[in-house]
Parts: sequence; structure tokens; C-alpha cells
Amino acid sequence: MSRELGKKLHYAQIALAIIGLLSSLYLSYSAAFNVQVACPTTGVINCANVLSSQYAKIFGVPNGYLGVLFFIAVLGLIYLKKQEPLALLNAVGAGFVAYFLYAEYLIGSICIYCTLVHICTICLLAISVYELRGATGT
Repeated sequence: MSRELGKKLHYAQIALAIIGLLSSLYLSYSAAFNVQVACPTTGVINCANVLSSQYAKIFGVPNGYLGVLFFIAVLGLIYLKKQEPLALLNAVGAGFVAYFLYAEYLIGSICIYCTLVHICTICLLAISVYELRGATGT
């Protein structure tokens, strides 16, 4: 992998983690202060349905809080340039994304802020895998 591409991917990871963190912070604010997020409330895109469902918390912890912790950890590992732990964390995040997508399917609604987090997480995993493959030459 060229040095220039590596630099671009590094900045892309930072941008994705910050976007995911901001979305997670907004969802956390909504959960902490019981405030509705700015989102349509009819049709398939319905954040209120998703955020008030039984799937909005894991072990009583709002998913937004978990997202904040996840993206802070991701940013820390990016800063420390720890590629293997970052890839592992991103893979765990992608597992949660799969669970949350299934939950949204069961609910019959999609939260746009959650979807933004999902996209950031999957893109972070893709970059991590690409960087690991480049580092090993495979």
C-alpha cells in the first residue's frame, strides 16, 4: 500500500469515527434527556419506533451510550496505530450492526441516525481489513 493511500485511509477512519461518535452522542442525548430526535415519525423511516423499542437498550444500557464508547475506543486505537486490535473491535462492531439491522427488520422501522452509525462501522471494518491485508502483503 502506498504511503499516500495509507494516509488517506487513516484520515477516512478518523472522519468515519467522528461522524459515528457525533451520531451516537445525539442518540445518547436523546436517551438521557428523553428527547425525540429530529426524524420522520411515519413510514419506514421512524426513529421514534426504533428508539422506543425493546431493542433500544442492551442490558438496560441505551445503544447510543455503547456507540459512544465504541467510537472513542476506535479513535484511541487509530491514534495509537494498533491495526489488529482496531480490526477486531470493528469486527465486533459489525456484529452489533448485524443484530441492530435484524432488530430494525423486526420493528419494521429504520432510524436514520442508527443507519449512519451502521454505515460508519461497516466502512471502518472494510478499511481495517484492507489495511491488514496490505500490511501482510496478501
